[in-house]
Amino acid sequence: MSDFLQNPLVKQIAKAMNLPLPIPALLIRNHQPFSDTEIEHKKITIIGNENEISKSLHKILNTKCILTTEYENKFDGIILNATGIQTVEDTTDFFKEAQRLVLKINKNARVLVLTKVDTTNRESFAVQNAFEGFTRALSKELGKYGTTANHLKITNAIPENIATSILFFLSDKSSFITGQVIELNAANTTTSISNNQLLANKIAIVTGGARGIGAAAAHVLHREGAKVIIVDVPQASDDANALAYEINGEAFLIDITQNDAAEKIQKYVLEKFGKLDILVNNAGITRDKTLAKMSEQQWNSVLQVNLKATINLTEQFIKNGFAEHAKVVGLASISGIAGNVGQTNYSASKAGMIGYMNAISKTTSVYANAVAPGFIETKMTESLPLFVKEGGRRLSTLKQGGLPADVAELIGFLCSPLSDGINGNCIRVCGGSMIGA
Repeated sequence: MSDFLQNPLVKQIAKAMNLPLPIPALLIRNHQPFSDTEIEHKKITIIGNENEISKSLHKILNTKCILTTEYENKFDGIILNATGIQTVEDTTDFFKEAQRLVLKINKNARVLVLTKVDTTNRESFAVQNAFEGFTRALSKELGKYGTTANHLKITNAIPENIATSILFFLSDKSSFITGQVIELNAANTTTSISNNQLLANKIAIVTGGARGIGAAAAHVLHREGAKVIIVDVPQASDDANALAYEINGEAFLIDITQNDAAEKIQKYVLEKFGKLDILVNNAGITRDKTLAKMSEQQWNSVLQVNLKATINLTEQFIKNGFAEHAKVVGLASISGIAGNVGQTNYSASKAGMIGYMNAISKTTSVYANAVAPGFIETKMTESLPLFVKEGGRRLSTLKQGGLPADVAELIGFLCSPLSDGINGNCIRVCGGSMIGA
């Protein structure tokens, strides 16, 4: 499942033969338990107007990393605070400062652009929105160095929410997330965060959790202290039971499209644990055919597994069983954003997942967000033809595929108190894929 262009021997041969191969940067990843020292060795600078947001970030992040404004330093992270920019003319100073700093940024670094929505002034609204395009373009320029650029759009968040989100996106747990616009739209006070385990005493369900991204998510949730229930079909019993044993979790084997599946799962959880804190709706299937050749059964099976079962299970716990500050994550796909040939059923189901998570966030007290993976190196993609696989890798800004653990780290973040400022978002883990960008 490794990228052969990152092989030292292949690199050496390509260089010797002067082949113009898009050799991707080796990404630095951190899949250790979250800690307060996550970015302590990173040199971070904050530029922009000295407003209340900037002052709060200096105060909060000063104990988390090495904050510096020294011109001679190389930086591991740059926070571009554009929240005070209101006119087109104001962008000139921002441009000059950003230009100076990106020339001094290390490989595998992080760039975060902060904006604040102002609907009372049309020019300000336009200028703030302009930074979405700026960030996406910058992410593509920096991707060859393994450096990411993301945009945090503040619409309704308190400084603590902003700081905890920044902590994740500055860390090496976000190395395959780039070119994204994340809306900080929840002003709820961040719940208490343990220095040791973010999800201590939490009960979590991961559907389709026996293999792949689901299994990786289960590992991360367990790592952070949660008791994880693996829900999967009986045919996956060996993998589900082995994983449950490994992470001291539970395996609940059922076809989630059964009429009474949601009620059975709810009964099991409430009788054994009394509540549910986290629901990761990961179960999904593909039945690919062009629309003209797709059977009704192929359409229905994908929509039932990927969307209807998610709605049934989530609604069952919304009625009764979700704990206070419960978190729901729905696994979508870039196919649900951009569409894909031969996947009208799959793309529809994943777009529906994005819409359903957004609807939950607007109509309940439950936090709900969608995660949209791009090309991820799994056993399924390993069997693809070489050129199809290489095409999927090279279409990303980072010129490589992601790992299931990259998706799992974002899921873990969205299930934790660190993400209390984020609700109703769809965040892509795609390495800045050009598809649907």
